[in-house]
Amino acid sequence: MHMPYARVVAGSYYARRYHDEIEFGDYLQYASVGLLEAMERYEPGRGAQFRTFAARRMHGAILNGLERLTEKQQQISARQRVRAERMQAMKDLAREQAGLKPGAAPRTTEQLFDFIAEVGLGLALAWVLEGTSMVEDPDGAESVPFYREVEVRQLRERLLRAIEELPPQERTVIRSHYIQEVPFEQVASTMGVTRGRISQVHKQALLRLRSALGGDAGIDVSF
Repeated sequence: MHMPYARVVAGSYYARRYHDEIEFGDYLQYASVGLLEAMERYEPGRGAQFRTFAARRMHGAILNGLERLTEKQQQISARQRVRAERMQAMKDLAREQAGLKPGAAPRTTEQLFDFIAEVGLGLALAWVLEGTSMVEDPDGAESVPFYREVEVRQLRERLLRAIEELPPQERTVIRSHYIQEVPFEQVASTMGVTRGRISQVHKQALLRLRSALGGDAGIDVSF
């Protein structure tokens, strides 16, 4: 009986939207939640008409729902920007390790395989760092075969210990960027150095961690 009115309320907010990232169905869902809450709490003896009472509940439900959804979208967007920035840094380091000039593409089979190996190792380190459970992952839990869980957990513990053994600047950059998901630009501002300096520190830290995990520690990070 009252769903058409909920659609009208949702439509009034949808018509005043500032962007198209949130669909009308989301507005209607929040309005429906407010309508259900109004049905549970409405007291006819107080004299107010049901639709008048329900309208306030629906307005509140829509505003609260949009606020939570917007915050989640902002977190996802920020995380995507950080990962894109990280990927570019790994590519730059991989080119350097493969003997390529900045921005240059591999021209020989040997250069190509060297480049792929370096990027793959950087991604493996990033995956392990993101799985330290020190921050909540909005993308959901990762999928790891049960028979590798112990090995992965041990590797993460070794990696965290290796991070603690890094020089102070390198430790701060790695913990800020990978564990706390802070962009390089913000890390540079917090530390009072240039963005270029952060790139250098990040590169040095990755090389140390690669050596610690793949060399001295004797741990396979190829998974």
